[in-house]
Amino acid sequence: MPEYRGRATLVRDGIAEGRVALRIRSVRVSDDGEYTCFFREDGSYEEALVRLKVAALGSDPHITMQVQENGEIQLECTSVGWYPEPQVQWRTSKGEKFPSTSESRNPDEEGLFTVAASVIIRDTSVKNVSCYIQNLLLGQEKEVEVSIPASSLPRLTPWIVAVAVILMVLGLLTTGSIFFTWRLYKERSREKKNEFSCKEKLLEELKWKKATLHAVDVTLDPDTAHPHLFIYEDSKSVRLEDSHQKLPEKPERFDSWPCVLGREAFTSGRHYWEVEVGDRTDWAIGVCRENVMKKGFDPMTPENGFWAVELYGSGYWALTPLRTPLPLAGSPRRVGIFLDYESGDVSFYSMNDGSHIYTFDNVSFSGPLRPFFCLWSCGKKPLTICPVADGPEGVTVIANAPDLSKEILLSPIGEDSTSGDADTLHSKLIPTQPSQGGILKKIPGRPGVVAHACNPSTLGGQGGWITRSRD
Repeated sequence: MPEYRGRATLVRDGIAEGRVALRIRSVRVSDDGEYTCFFREDGSYEEALVRLKVAALGSDPHITMQVQENGEIQLECTSVGWYPEPQVQWRTSKGEKFPSTSESRNPDEEGLFTVAASVIIRDTSVKNVSCYIQNLLLGQEKEVEVSIPASSLPRLTPWIVAVAVILMVLGLLTTGSIFFTWRLYKERSREKKNEFSCKEKLLEELKWKKATLHAVDVTLDPDTAHPHLFIYEDSKSVRLEDSHQKLPEKPERFDSWPCVLGREAFTSGRHYWEVEVGDRTDWAIGVCRENVMKKGFDPMTPENGFWAVELYGSGYWALTPLRTPLPLAGSPRRVGIFLDYESGDVSFYSMNDGSHIYTFDNVSFSGPLRPFFCLWSCGKKPLTICPVADGPEGVTVIANAPDLSKEILLSPIGEDSTSGDADTLHSKLIPTQPSQGGILKKIPGRPGVVAHACNPSTLGGQGGWITRSRD
């Protein structure tokens, strides 16, 4: 970067042992921020994040004294060259603290702060006053002390005391009136905010329900899958393994990021699908341009044709250029993705409660877009594309129905399911979450109708099925 040329050096002496240092000279305020260290050897890579904090200790404080016409003394303490913003404190020789009557902290062209603080001395018993300026980040401070001439302090007369008392009473009345007005304003603002929040939540719910009307059947494209990704025979589930598959080299196959695309390509319209993430960790899902770079480690950002969210470690993020943290109320086990091609929107929803997660909006799409999936860590639990659900209306209860929730075993593409290998991958069709009361199953002979298995607690202690009409 131009601002680091001639100032930054990469110390590579210990790179064989995995140690590299970045040395920055002539440190500036603009150097403050996050830095990433990225190591890669062959197909393995790791990265770490470090926060660099810049601090500067300013000049020695300087106090100027000015005697007012009424005998009061005004002191002003100034200092330059501080970073970050310092704290200013006035103290007497006995250690008693008192606040400034006015303060200012203004940055210069280099981002360093110039501090000015003023105080008025009215107490005749005060002989010496000190000005302390402290850098909280460094835990260091600078001090200057000044002596107050005794002859310059005014003598308090009865009429001065009376005026002071009257002004104090008027000030209290004014403060009380302002406080009452402020409380009333806050209450009304809170009511309006709650009303707006309810309306906003309702609009998000309506938007999500509208999105589900555009559900599409999405499947995985094995020709794009990284060699460490194993795709199941139904082309709906995928998981990451340490073992490397011998697959034909193709230009559309990811060779560095452990990713795979959906077969479906969208060039217009609205499309919605759901992904079962369960309680597995380290994944990224969304959409991307069909022609994104699949060779190498280009960042997954909108600029490079990716619009996605991820769970990495214990945090949820939107893959923007600086990664936007997503403060979710709970961990979504199923994520809904809605693409509106003409409007340029990609929205994500938590199917725990239909709440909104994040939206990439006002995007100017060009060319085909495809569903996108990525796994950052290995595990037995796959990432699964959910089947297209039927409509929510036309509900009928069938009590004491037989238990139809049987396991269906699937073998991954590229492996012999009859070989008897103990490491052969299998996947269970993932049922609806317990909070939703059971699983879905189509009823033979009744097109457009599905049966929903209920937990016993939902039917007063009896198991059963709920049928739902597509219309």
